[in-house]
Amino acid sequence: MWILRSFVMVVMLLFLIYFGAENSTQTVYVKFIKWRSPEMQLWMVMYISFAVGVLVWFFTSVFKVWQLKNDIRKLNKESVVLKRELDNLRNISIEEDESQVGDLPEEIKIN
Repeated sequence: MWILRSFVMVVMLLFLIYFGAENSTQTVYVKFIKWRSPEMQLWMVMYISFAVGVLVWFFTSVFKVWQLKNDIRKLNKESVVLKRELDNLRNISIEEDESQVGDLPEEIKIN
């Protein structure tokens, strides 16, 4: 499997090198609201855009992972509390209290 992954990576790298070489003569500028970049080669603009996208993805993913780990921590704490409560309920004796029997209707009372 690692051979296939390495082969795909090499093919992608060769494609990127070919793309950069083919577009090395074309120059463009980026206009955003009132800001305008200096003229750059097209392949540089594409690579910079890709890098910015990867950075945005990375930081949003880190935030999401942190949020999910925090949720797991809270749920684990709640689970521990509920397990203790369940264990305590299992240890309660089943003996009936005389005062509770007196509150029952006549047809249910046991003598």
